[in-house]
Amino acid sequence: MTNSMPRIDVVIPAYNEEASIGRCLDATLGQSYPPERVRVLLVDAGCSDRTLEIARGREDPRLVIVANGGRRLTTPEALNAGIDRSDAELVARVDAHGWPEPDFLELAQATLSDGGPDVACVGGRPLSADDSRFAMAFTLARGSRFGVGGSVYAAPDTLVETDTVPWGMYRREALVDAGGFDPRMQHGEDEELNWRIRSAGGRILHNPQIRFRYVPRSSLGGVFRQYRDYGRARVRVVNAHPGFLRARHLAPAAMVAGGAVLAAAAPFSRSARARLLSAAAVYGSAATLFALDAARRDDITLAPLVAACFPALHAGYGVGTLGGIARTLSAAASDRCGSLSSPSHD
Repeated sequence: MTNSMPRIDVVIPAYNEEASIGRCLDATLGQSYPPERVRVLLVDAGCSDRTLEIARGREDPRLVIVANGGRRLTTPEALNAGIDRSDAELVARVDAHGWPEPDFLELAQATLSDGGPDVACVGGRPLSADDSRFAMAFTLARGSRFGVGGSVYAAPDTLVETDTVPWGMYRREALVDAGGFDPRMQHGEDEELNWRIRSAGGRILHNPQIRFRYVPRSSLGGVFRQYRDYGRARVRVVNAHPGFLRARHLAPAAMVAGGAVLAAAAPFSRSARARLLSAAAVYGSAATLFALDAARRDDITLAPLVAACFPALHAGYGVGTLGGIARTLSAAASDRCGSLSSPSHD
């Protein structure tokens, strides 16, 4: 019976993860899925710390270190290097700074199998690896519809078809047919790949019972920077696949741009001041209400921190989106000027 179960290659990209790689490998090698059907491919993305030394200390024949001569790889490049070495029917992504729950592979494989042959990828629910009050508040904020509407962090508690999932398990055939991860994507590589898979007819399922631990940001500044990077990445994805764009993707950018215009005009215009104050009051009221709703199911005293996280992630995402759009327009203008200044050969 065990030998009839599909083999799984787990790809772990790692760059200087000495603080977390031990726990990640222990959790991945200790899965409830039959161990003889699992191989772990740890991809060296240019580590200069003790990450590889710690990994070699595991002395588990199922663990393979994919070396790249110390060359610095981006996350999608490292993932592709692992995929190139894989030969199992299923390929699962795990990040080195987090770890999967014990039944992660078992539930993911079962979800793929039960979903049918057109299900190309499955994923599940991210859980915080940090139990600090800020981490708990940030988890509640990003899990709120007001915080990140349409995100996997706000997904329902039922099995649903979705646009994308982090830490996905893929049918290797679908993964290879799609061309793997786009190495140009510094962030958002999952959603970009999953868009291509869905465009080719593959389905993606979110099963909340599939769980993994991730390390959340520990400050409002960290939340802002994280979502700024997400906003930039979303622009790159939309540039490559315009059909990916949804109205909600532009809402934070519209908020930031509108607020900036009103703030700039406020010293000179009573109307601008009134509109700015009105918009701030509406946003503040909504943030407070949604923070109370999110916190009441866990710890109501977290509500002020949850409310503070909302503007950090919204502003970060909006700033990142606007910056990404500006860079896109600048690059397009440069290309146009270059083509106009090229000598004619007529």
